[in-house]
Amino acid sequence: MKYFQSTGFFCLLYLGVFWCLSFGVSILIPNSQITNAIVYVGIALCGILFTIISGKDIKKTLRLHKMHVGSIILVILMSLTIRPFASLISQMGTMIFQDITTSSINRQLSNGLIPALTTMAFLPGLVEEMTFRGIIYSGLRKANPIKGILLSALFFGLAHMNFQQFCYAFFLGLVFGLVIEATDSIFSTMLMHMCFNGLSVAISYIMYHSGTLSKILNSSTVAQTTTWDSVIILIPSAFLGAVLSILLFLAIAKLNGRLGYIKTWFSKDIRKTWPKEKASSISYWIAIGICIFIAFIIEVAGQLH
Repeated sequence: MKYFQSTGFFCLLYLGVFWCLSFGVSILIPNSQITNAIVYVGIALCGILFTIISGKDIKKTLRLHKMHVGSIILVILMSLTIRPFASLISQMGTMIFQDITTSSINRQLSNGLIPALTTMAFLPGLVEEMTFRGIIYSGLRKANPIKGILLSALFFGLAHMNFQQFCYAFFLGLVFGLVIEATDSIFSTMLMHMCFNGLSVAISYIMYHSGTLSKILNSSTVAQTTTWDSVIILIPSAFLGAVLSILLFLAIAKLNGRLGYIKTWFSKDIRKTWPKEKASSISYWIAIGICIFIAFIIEVAGQLH
């Protein structure tokens, strides 16, 4: 019974629910946005039921705590300042791996901006944060916050199940993990996730209607549109954004009274007092392996197409 209450089991359960709903609903309903909405609702219900049945404290597990009102603006600003670095990672990933997300975004945008914002910004920000920074992170964090952040970010990145998205999703997972520790509130990462995705959708929408996105899609390969020149151009803004993000992160932690706690992470004596309990499990690594296998199949299929 204890196994079915574990984080590793939930990771496997998440993958099972995601794929069953994705394939099952898409067969019955061809509209990708409706399918995505149903999948997110299904995952949310699954997560809530898992938390209740396993006897976990929902408020504590999901970190449904208030955050300092002043940090709301800082969180929104940080969602903007991390974008150049995430874009740099994404561009570099596109040079190596098949980009299967651009065409997906194109299909989502064809139905209008508001539906796209709902299924690509609001629902992911709400449900993915509840899942990854709530249930999964709270389980992996029991050993120590640093391992929790790394392991939850790894699964978050690979759960996108394609290598190109993994590159920047892993980075975002690290950032979201740090922010939830800086605020002790999942509302902060939900807001940041929604703002980050929302801006991406808005930019893509403008490109879509200006014809820029169509030109990219009509090129022989998306990788050909990404050159080292375009990567190099991003470097100054990426590192400036990274510096600003660090400053905003420190300000957010200070406003929420968590800066002193985060500083203790750098103390060897303090880290020695952290529980020695194992963070991950075999089930967690099986889930990781499944994600890598699926991403590999998708990558190969995309290259052969």
